[in-house]
Amino acid sequence: MADEKRYEMLWDCSRCDTPKLLGMSHRNCPNCGSPQDQTRRYFPKDEDKVAVEDHPFVGADKACKGCDAPNAASAQFCVCCGASLEGAGPVVVRATQSDQTGGFGADSAKAATDEQRTQKLADRAAKDAPAPAPSRALPMLAGGGILAIIGLVVVLALVFVFWKKDAAVTVSSHAWSREIAVEAFKPVSDSAWKESVPAGARDVACVAAQQSTNKVPDGQDCHKERKDNGDGTFTEAQKCEPKFKDEPVMGQKCSFTVDRWVQARTASAAGTSLTPAPAWPATNIAAGEREGARTEKYTVNFTAGTKSLSCDVAQDKWANVPDGSTWKAPVGVLSGSIDCTAMQPAG
Repeated sequence: MADEKRYEMLWDCSRCDTPKLLGMSHRNCPNCGSPQDQTRRYFPKDEDKVAVEDHPFVGADKACKGCDAPNAASAQFCVCCGASLEGAGPVVVRATQSDQTGGFGADSAKAATDEQRTQKLADRAAKDAPAPAPSRALPMLAGGGILAIIGLVVVLALVFVFWKKDAAVTVSSHAWSREIAVEAFKPVSDSAWKESVPAGARDVACVAAQQSTNKVPDGQDCHKERKDNGDGTFTEAQKCEPKFKDEPVMGQKCSFTVDRWVQARTASAAGTSLTPAPAWPATNIAAGEREGARTEKYTVNFTAGTKSLSCDVAQDKWANVPDGSTWKAPVGVLSGSIDCTAMQPAG
């Protein structure tokens, strides 16, 4: 990034307590000669920052397997103990810092050591965690108590719905109903946005109102981030994300009167036997009216022992199921509902 700057991490000598040594420049303590402890590198305060100029970044340091001293990524042998660095892994870096809360938090060698110790313990625990045992039952497959309960509920629901046994049922009675909606063309009150007011509307009155909301740019949210490069330096850069705000979109909300076909009444007919045959009711259409939607329902009532059951069926099937006739149909063992689509004559 164009605004990214590079600075030296700091470290404190654990032997002579010399503080604020430079992470890249001081590979050994200038006071006592002790090698740098890479686990004690920490981010400096703003007033303690030392910029890195014209130093190439070759990668995170390698930790010597013999003495744990940090070595440049390009090094072949440890500068402290001379051991080969073949197979040496990179040093552990600090977690990225952010000033989103109003500034960078205080940092120290102790905080660095504590953070790395916590991370190593977490990595070791994850590595040593036993693999989950293979599942041998649905509750175990769920992976936990709550999921096991959910699985059990699902199983019980399926049993409730699908566990059925054939039972003999006897037709006890019939019922039917027919309805015709009667519509009238008359004035009704309604409202709509101005662009949707129907043709022919009258007594139109409009007022300003919020119709919707737009999200519009509203500057940026910016903060600084510090990233440990692992070579005794860190980069500091500003991160910005666009902000948005809600902006109301205004429109004209209108009330009006318009003539429409609306349901004014219902003509109904009903019966409780096969005879006389079902018939549509008289609608007695008057001026300014018309017939609307028609609906019909045909119900067969059954008895199965002490249970009362019913089915809504098509008219042709309803008419061919006489009172007193016996049928075989699947009935829910737990739900008690009858499967009307699978009825068969008994015997």
